[in-house]
Amino acid sequence: MDLDSPAGYVLIGAAVTVLVGLLVMAVASTRMASWLGLREDAPWWFTPAGGRTQGLVVAYVGALVSLGAMVDLLTVAAVGRTSPLAWALAWVVGLGLLALTGTRVARIVVQVATEDRSALEEPAPELFIEPDPALDDVDLAVARAATDRGEWRPAAELLAASVDHDARYGRITVLAIHGLRRSRWLDAWLTARPTDPNAQAVRATLAVRRAWELRGPDWEPRNVQAFLAALEEAEEISREAVDNDPTDPSPRAVLVEMARGQQVDTDELEARTRALYAIAPLHQGGREAELQYRCHKWFGSAEEMFACARAAAAEAPPGSALAMVLVTAHIEHYLSLAERSPAQADRYIADPATRAEVDAVVARWQAGPGGASPVNQAKAHNTLAFFYWLARDRVAARQHLARTAEFLDPWPWSLAGDPSHVHALAQQWAGAGR
Repeated sequence: MDLDSPAGYVLIGAAVTVLVGLLVMAVASTRMASWLGLREDAPWWFTPAGGRTQGLVVAYVGALVSLGAMVDLLTVAAVGRTSPLAWALAWVVGLGLLALTGTRVARIVVQVATEDRSALEEPAPELFIEPDPALDDVDLAVARAATDRGEWRPAAELLAASVDHDARYGRITVLAIHGLRRSRWLDAWLTARPTDPNAQAVRATLAVRRAWELRGPDWEPRNVQAFLAALEEAEEISREAVDNDPTDPSPRAVLVEMARGQQVDTDELEARTRALYAIAPLHQGGREAELQYRCHKWFGSAEEMFACARAAAAEAPPGSALAMVLVTAHIEHYLSLAERSPAQADRYIADPATRAEVDAVVARWQAGPGGASPVNQAKAHNTLAFFYWLARDRVAARQHLARTAEFLDPWPWSLAGDPSHVHALAQQWAGAGR
């Protein structure tokens, strides 16, 4: 081969480009990434992940050009420079290799750029599941379906038989959310039994859900005055429910939930939580609502949020899903960090201390007399599947994703986008590593 020719110079330059790209990829994967000006807290283009992605693209393009130049040189050596065959073959080989390998390399580029959390192709249709907050509660699904026919007695009978505070609160919440579309069944129930604590609890929960609907899902609220007025009415309804039955924890949990929307001060929040925990010290819905108030995105800090979550997890008896409140805190902290630096968030969730704390929570949850309690079990599987997806731990995620494929909770998947789509991506990701 005649390297002292235009094709030879191209080959040498492209080979150097390949080496540079590979070197950037290698260095960007080590602590020496800062030598290239790559920092975890920089915009993505200047992070180690960005550096690895750029290095990969540069090396791939350089490899295609190198192969084309080598074909040109070999052809010239065989047939002579006067033939146009060398130039034609160089282009054919380069474009042919691009066609054969481009899609595969594009998949790898996406995986490197997103650090193995996304893929180029859409998930298969069968991976898309419609979320349902009723989850594995068949009795709740039946009672909810009856409300569509205007029948309230199945819901009344179900809640009257729900002796567990967390199971009852979850059922009340699902029925209230369903009542956002149609609530005549609840009006009929209240007309027939105006002092029924279960009807009062559903009414209070529905009132606060209607307020949040007015506010909207975005961080910046809409209809602020209407939202605050609706919360004021919801508080009145909740306090009426408390007066109707002071032993019922559900309307007290609703008062804790609405606290952040009302922007009450810490003293008022603590008054509400004391009143709730006095009658239901392990109330998971109340603990989750308190955690939201105390997290950084509302009125607290990471320190306050984790103090709240760790206290709840420490009090949770073996087998109780209450311990999952601490996993929720780690998810919230990850998302808070990710707003500033995705790389920093990824380091946090992969940190051995974080993983050890979550592993301890899972062990405590599974250590009940008969294993994990059926109360909020499907909800816990969704929380853990989402956490392990964020942490890119396929092995740990798979056992929980197997359960979420049966019962998909809108939360926490909605934190990352459309729940059905995000969950399908997680299922695709979990299957890709087999």
